[in-house]
Amino acid sequence: MERIRSNTRMPTREIRQTVYEEYQTQISKWVASNARKMALIMIQGPTEAQYKKIWEYCAEIKKTHEGSTMKIMFTPFRGSGGNPKFMRLYCYLGPLKKGFKDGCRPIIGLDGCHLKGIYRGQLLTAIAADPNNGWWRIAWAVVEREATEQWAWFLKYLSEDLIIENQCYYTFILDQQKGLDRALTEVLPGCEHRYCVQHMYHNFKKKHLGLALKDRSWNIACCTTVEMYNKAMDELQTIDKAAYEWVKKAPHPRHWCKTYFPTHVKSDMIVNNLCESFNAHIKDARDQPIITMLELIREYLMNKIQRRRAAIGKNKGSIGPLINEIVETRVKHSSQWMPIWNALHGYQVKGPRGAQFAADMQKNYCTCRL
Repeated sequence: MERIRSNTRMPTREIRQTVYEEYQTQISKWVASNARKMALIMIQGPTEAQYKKIWEYCAEIKKTHEGSTMKIMFTPFRGSGGNPKFMRLYCYLGPLKKGFKDGCRPIIGLDGCHLKGIYRGQLLTAIAADPNNGWWRIAWAVVEREATEQWAWFLKYLSEDLIIENQCYYTFILDQQKGLDRALTEVLPGCEHRYCVQHMYHNFKKKHLGLALKDRSWNIACCTTVEMYNKAMDELQTIDKAAYEWVKKAPHPRHWCKTYFPTHVKSDMIVNNLCESFNAHIKDARDQPIITMLELIREYLMNKIQRRRAAIGKNKGSIGPLINEIVETRVKHSSQWMPIWNALHGYQVKGPRGAQFAADMQKNYCTCRL
């Protein structure tokens, strides 16, 4: 049990090897797996017991993390014969609130993933983009299933915590999850929302395979002007008319094509990798009892923030290293373009194949919209 206490993810192979070395006895995979389950129950306590401690856990989080929001939803208490039943828990830690308001851009990824413990459910997450194009965890919620009602409940508390007054300022990016579209329309109708192009492409390639169609579909999503978008669509129609019709019937391009994205967000993100990356990192936590899972997530975030702080402290530039790479790439690319100054703060910029755009250095704007 002490070995499993130090490594709750100890594989059955290692347990069998340990038993053989210490006791010269061979055990089956089933016995090793059952022994690990018994040890975890002794270490963590019965799963049911953790649900009884939810109120205590939330009180402790509020006490140790100033400004945190913890919301719990139970079924109504019905008479003396039955106990209330846990349904949902919403969590937004105070330090994460401060971090989002201090430095993150107003683009937020939303996603849900399955819980794999004895009591199943969904973990809903909201993740922002930090100043270095990394992810910054905002809030999460444990709910009974993924549907409009649950997403609306989550978004209601999220909008209150973020103090979303000017909805046009915020952008949400999602994978077209069950009920999320409708919930966003109900709770935050004024916010822009984008669809993950990777998720759309998975649906596209079910009927339209081939590298040529893949390249054309992604080219359309990456266009930044109406002229480029129309040209890319015409090329797709020439290659495969059925694929062209699929794209035409897809959601309006303002949800997935850079051509129609507003510029105030300062982000051309078209995939929901923020959430996908985080969900992959907490895979082991999702089959744990509820409080153990919440603690593993919280501790992981603490360690991640500390490591990022140490790494960024060694950065010599005034901007993050990932952003600096983008800038350096653009600097190299700019050598192909020739600017003509208008003697004020505007330029006409000519590039390869006769392309030209107007740039305004005072407004930080260019008609290429890139």
